[in-house]
Amino acid sequence: MRTFMAIKAPEEVSKEILKVQKVLKDEGFYGSWPSNSNIHMTLFFFGDISSEKVGKISKIMDEVSKNVVPFQLKVDKAGFFPSRGLPRVVWLGCSEEEEIKRLYEKMRNPLKKAGFNFESRFTPHITVGRIKGVPKMWKEKISEITFKEVNFRCDAVELYHSKLTPRGAIYTLVHRSELGGFKE
Repeated sequence: MRTFMAIKAPEEVSKEILKVQKVLKDEGFYGSWPSNSNIHMTLFFFGDISSEKVGKISKIMDEVSKNVVPFQLKVDKAGFFPSRGLPRVVWLGCSEEEEIKRLYEKMRNPLKKAGFNFESRFTPHITVGRIKGVPKMWKEKISEITFKEVNFRCDAVELYHSKLTPRGAIYTLVHRSELGGFKE
């Protein structure tokens, strides 16, 4: 089962992503574009794993989430990966990353103990598109992207099954853990 853990983006963020996608397409960018229902901020990508491992991940999510205070995220910047060469992914992200990075680290440590490995660098982002072709002056066009900044409350993490199809990925919610920590 192809699986990832994410924070679901609210409708207001999805609307801004769709606007940015349209601008990029109109500017000559070519690629694959996540549908409105698939817009999220990935925390961990697990790849193809067994249902037993899905159960382990779900337990870790529940255990960690109950001790994490819900927090605000502000989607307020655009960027691309990789930082050198042609872009493969254009994304929107958060300039204030402290809380999301803290959640990531709290999840990462028990997941590592359970046998999962991840890149050491985490850049919180929401994918706008996976780029396959770019126009001339593409870097300037990305730097000129404008959108309405969106604040939203992060109050849960979700585990999804991802099925790849010729028409794009289909995501199915497998598990949801609500954040429940309390500020002292």
